[in-house]
Amino acid sequence: MQSGGPHPKPTDDEEQGRSIRPVSPRSVIIGLFLIVPNVWFILNGYIWSQSRPTTVSLFFNVIVTLAILVGLNALMRRINVRWALRQGEMLTIYAMLSVGSAVVGLDQLQTMIPVVSHPIWHASPENDWGSLFLQEMPEWLTVTDPDALWAYYDSRAPLFATDYWRPWVKPALLWSGFSFTLVMIMLCLNSIFRRNWTEEAKLSYPIVQLPLEMTSEKRNIWTGKLFWIGFAIALIIDVLNGLHQLYPSIPSFMGERGARYDLGRMVHGRPWNAIGWTPLNIFPFGVGLAFFIPLDLAFSCWAFYVLWKFLRIFSVGIGMADLPGSPWIDEQSFAAYLALAGFSLWASRRQLKAAITGVIGRRDMDDSREPMSYTWAVLGVIAGIVVLMIFCMQAKMSFGPALIWIVLYLLISIAVARIRAELGSPVHDLHRIGPEMVLSEVAGPAALGKQNLIFYAYMWSFTRAHRSHPMPHQIEGMKLAGESRVDQRGVALAMTAAVAIALLLGWFIMLDGFFKYGGGGWMYKGREAFSRLELWLNSPGDPNWYGIGALIWGALFTIFLTWMRTRYIWWPFHPAGFAVSGSWSMALFAPSILVSWLAKLLVLRYGGMSSFRPASTFFLGLILGEFVGGAFWGVLGILMHKPMYNFLP
Repeated sequence: MQSGGPHPKPTDDEEQGRSIRPVSPRSVIIGLFLIVPNVWFILNGYIWSQSRPTTVSLFFNVIVTLAILVGLNALMRRINVRWALRQGEMLTIYAMLSVGSAVVGLDQLQTMIPVVSHPIWHASPENDWGSLFLQEMPEWLTVTDPDALWAYYDSRAPLFATDYWRPWVKPALLWSGFSFTLVMIMLCLNSIFRRNWTEEAKLSYPIVQLPLEMTSEKRNIWTGKLFWIGFAIALIIDVLNGLHQLYPSIPSFMGERGARYDLGRMVHGRPWNAIGWTPLNIFPFGVGLAFFIPLDLAFSCWAFYVLWKFLRIFSVGIGMADLPGSPWIDEQSFAAYLALAGFSLWASRRQLKAAITGVIGRRDMDDSREPMSYTWAVLGVIAGIVVLMIFCMQAKMSFGPALIWIVLYLLISIAVARIRAELGSPVHDLHRIGPEMVLSEVAGPAALGKQNLIFYAYMWSFTRAHRSHPMPHQIEGMKLAGESRVDQRGVALAMTAAVAIALLLGWFIMLDGFFKYGGGGWMYKGREAFSRLELWLNSPGDPNWYGIGALIWGALFTIFLTWMRTRYIWWPFHPAGFAVSGSWSMALFAPSILVSWLAKLLVLRYGGMSSFRPASTFFLGLILGEFVGGAFWGVLGILMHKPMYNFLP
């Protein structure tokens, strides 16, 4: 169908428009209330080196909260059916908690505060940061008051025990505003992409299958034997592993903290030892999640992961090991993400055209069922970018480097959301290769200028990795709203409120924890950011032509994979698998994906689709069982101020 043509065939929800329910006030109130314990759990787990639920695509704190809510709801239904929550209300709460957890996650707020607190306190005569960059750094980007920094690192007193919290208010509000603006731009983009991804391309959204099944009013997984068998297996494994950590004489299953089963430690001699860290752990929840990934995508994940390992060995074998960055896996992956973002924009070109023409008064497409009108969505993107640019320019950035960083970050965000919607990968971290790193390789640090590099150091708060990225949680919340026939705009507003509350609450909880227990134990993220800045300024260098070549190759190879998939049905390799498989986190989950791929292949080959639905409940049980076990050890570790078993290394 051509752009600007007749409206496409109405969806089921559009045909039954009267069945679309508004978001109930009680679901929003409950969601906002439950943000408090969820943010507390996430951040205190980080402080006590315990639970890290935001390192994987499906946040176990939110799933366990939803399970408790489902249990209480069943009890409430017995007392008075009118008091019980409907599926749409529970999924609205889930969407709020999911995106609220994302913005305080390991690669968002938990990185931001250590970065913001770092440069002034850790400047010394030895590193000479004072003359190297501190004199040119805008003071409002960080905390400069020495007493406030002392309170953060060494006071061991609650946040409000002294007045030293006051200098933290301004950076907390400014950086929260920066984060909030980014998330609002993502919401606008998701409003444009939703129809194409969900209704036209019919992406499978594997990550939301568990919350959908947990709250289903038509299919009760809670009475299925296979579900409880999977639940019991995963729970017993986590209980044994947790007891093993406390009492080593108790045997453990493959999942022990530190990934003891590492193939890299067993291989000696060049070039084979170039395989590096290769854990062989199998995580029950990883097996469960991967079961809902399409077969070709699951195959591509583990197959490309193995290919990357062979590439490491091959590069050493042919004498390329001494070249900086060889074999440039991060650069290839980054380019693959950008290519996938380009494909997503092209696939949604009808919606993009409708959004742009709507600004000038033409309505080419009905957007009344979208989270916001296409006109407001495109205006929101423009306004958000303008706000971010003002922030960057006030930090003395140049126009070009600031705008390029924002655009590249948003393209990566689109790719992450698309990969999650289509692939459902357990991870999508893209470690340590953000837009600023690519720009420094392409142009050379000297060409970017000191003021831009200083601001790029603070962007480590957003680009160290992308595991807890908010954008996919927004589009998944929209998918859940569509499945439960809840008003999209109401859910979008509820998620927006959740983000605002979570950000402010997160700053308070995390600062209070660091004031009481000392922030020095978590300064490594700040050290990473400003050590990189120090390296840039002391050794600016020239463009990295090897890295540039890897970027070009990664983009071209992704285009090739996409072309092959569209031309040949039998082609087994998916470009999204190429993008995500080179990351640090994929090393943890590749064995689990391989096991799940084999299991699903056997179920479909010998049982067909009639066996898939019953079998899927077993794998849903694996996810929930490990999540419940992990939540138990996480809460226990926080309350005892002692690291317990953590099923997420």
